[in-house]
Amino acid sequence: MDAHAYADEVGPSAGRPLNLRQIEVFRAIMMAGSISGAGRMLHVSQPAVSRVLALTESRLGYRLFERVKSRLSPTAEARRLYAEVEQVYGGIQRVNDLAASLGQSGAGMLKIVASASYGQRLVPLALGRLRDRHSDARVDYRSVTFDELAAYFLSGQADIGISMQPPDHPNLTSVKLATVPVICALPKGHPLADHEVVHPEDFVSAAWIGYPRDTPLGRALQSFFGAGPACAAAVEVHSPVTACSFVQQGLGPALVDAWCIAPDQTEHMVLRPIAPAASVEVWATHSNLSAPPLLARRFLAAVKKVLETAAPA
Repeated sequence: MDAHAYADEVGPSAGRPLNLRQIEVFRAIMMAGSISGAGRMLHVSQPAVSRVLALTESRLGYRLFERVKSRLSPTAEARRLYAEVEQVYGGIQRVNDLAASLGQSGAGMLKIVASASYGQRLVPLALGRLRDRHSDARVDYRSVTFDELAAYFLSGQADIGISMQPPDHPNLTSVKLATVPVICALPKGHPLADHEVVHPEDFVSAAWIGYPRDTPLGRALQSFFGAGPACAAAVEVHSPVTACSFVQQGLGPALVDAWCIAPDQTEHMVLRPIAPAASVEVWATHSNLSAPPLLARRFLAAVKKVLETAAPA
């Protein structure tokens, strides 16, 4: 009686399960039908495959292959084991496919919230860069007010936010990305359009568009007006995007951030710098309860690149 036959009599060695290498070699032999073929598949020598097979059969306590005319014929036990092994490898393939997919498109839909100003040019330009590199990326974008920003994160409706001010909440982390100048947008033909630079004392008429003091633009303009404008605004809005629309309709000048102006709007307005200078900031916000998803990090990198390379109005 040879050693293999004896192993069939005594049964498997207790407490010695197969390792992944032994399973890999067994699968390769089943697929190739020979020791030499398995060696070529695994890029190892034929003796190395033989040694692993011998150790595997020793651990199991029964034969996996019979030699038939210089080829290996799997036993009934090997065929049953192979069916289970293939299920495991199918699962591994699904894991690899998912890992590759996550590298391309991230874990699901990217949820972005942003101030309306930055939704005009900054966010679309950044999304364009993101989708050029990751065309399968899916995005849910929402324009929100500053007061709404924190709630979107706390309710799980946002992965990344772009705003003029950082929300003050212990569960949120914000990073300043850039400083953006405030400029004066004027209806075509407005008397101030003849000025090279617009000053606070130019707002001597109520026919201009302003903001409540507690809005990001309202706060930013306090340094420009100092003690306050000579004449209060006739119309107050809560977003510079709305202010630009009102300017286009001839309701008067407005002080807006340079990123809020879409390219097609410049044909219908006159833009002038202001003195003393005023500015707003670009902040990126994410939850600090968990790391931002991969797509959020890639989007943030795209925003930074746009801020470095593209000029606002």
